[in-house]
Amino acid sequence: MSRVDASPHSRKGFADDQQAAAQRAADAELFEQLKADGFVGARFDMLKDRLWVYGWKVLRAWMRDGTIIERCRERRIHFPAPYTEIEELMRRDEVRQEIAIDCLTTAVPQFLANCLQEWRPSGGRGLNTWFLHIALYHYREAYRRWAGGHRQRMREILGPDMVTVYNMESGKWGFTPVESPENQTVLRETLRIILAEASMEERAVCEAMLQETGATQEEIAQKLQTTRKSVERRLSRVRQRARKLGDAGLIIIPSVSSAVPR
Repeated sequence: MSRVDASPHSRKGFADDQQAAAQRAADAELFEQLKADGFVGARFDMLKDRLWVYGWKVLRAWMRDGTIIERCRERRIHFPAPYTEIEELMRRDEVRQEIAIDCLTTAVPQFLANCLQEWRPSGGRGLNTWFLHIALYHYREAYRRWAGGHRQRMREILGPDMVTVYNMESGKWGFTPVESPENQTVLRETLRIILAEASMEERAVCEAMLQETGATQEEIAQKLQTTRKSVERRLSRVRQRARKLGDAGLIIIPSVSSAVPR
């Protein structure tokens, strides 16, 4: 009978399982030592550093590749996160760092104080995995704090005559203009139609264009605390939407939808 070699994928899976089992065994030994130490001392401090490093690497990686919200939802941790904000996480390392630090600053000490002693080696998860599960609940709050500031900056740019509302059922940001003399102009009405389903960030770019006539993409990016590429991408989406509405005869495309100097 000829021998059939295992596939590379199955061999890798077997190796991963072995490595995970070895890590759980090492964690079980460490856990007994920590119990004997009364969960204080050098080993306890080393675990604290280990969890910080692990959480720092994993959270930033998941934010960078855009999977962080999916990871949370897998654990039934839900919160609104528009795609434009996920793009900010993917694109800007300083944002990833800000949220990760905020998250871990509370997650690590609370895990060590309230959750570590509940861990059981027989539970099938190592200490790192158990910690990350707990940390994602803190991530939700850290994200909300960052998003609150981000959305407030967008509102400041948009001004008091544009109100945004998040629809929990559709998962999209709605747009409700507040009646004012300015909103009666043809340009405002046309922009309202174009931006009716746009993100907060796309509307903020257009508002910045109106406020800063002749501003370059780089100048708008600095005002919105983002990158020129981000401004360019958002303008592209608005132009595409405007062209479709114009082709359908629903609007006359305003001059502000033309290219903004880089």
